Amino acid sequence: MATMFLFFSHKLTNEQIISAKRDLNCENLVYLPEELQNLWSNIPPKEEGYKYLTNFKAFILKNYKKGDYALIHGDLGYTYQIVTFCKEIGVIPVYSTTERNSKDIISDDGSISKISIFKHVIYKYY
Repeated sequence: MATMFLFFSHKLTNEQIISAKRDLNCENLVYLPEELQNLWSNIPPKEEGYKYLTNFKAFILKNYKKGDYALIHGDLGYTYQIVTFCKEIGVIPVYSTTERNSKDIISDDGSISKISIFKHVIYKYY
């Protein structure tokens, strides 16, 4: 059974968990430790370079085995860097494709709110 490392800003849905186990044979789903999770979810938009990249790479190196997976969504630059790194060391980078629906809600005052609904479909390889 493979492990899936979660470079992801929210908790997996039941559909994503089932798909990881069924489609990718990943029984072990590993969230980042709290400190790294906070960094991944809040990459400073004005940061130049990738000063946190070594922290994320060290976590993978400490825990992976060749053939494991990494679900990677987030800041585009960091996502690219982690995808590239995973490929170099034999971790399979994937992303979750979704079906997206939205609904507009018109308030009494004429303002419009939009609700977006995302539903996991499949994992795709980077």
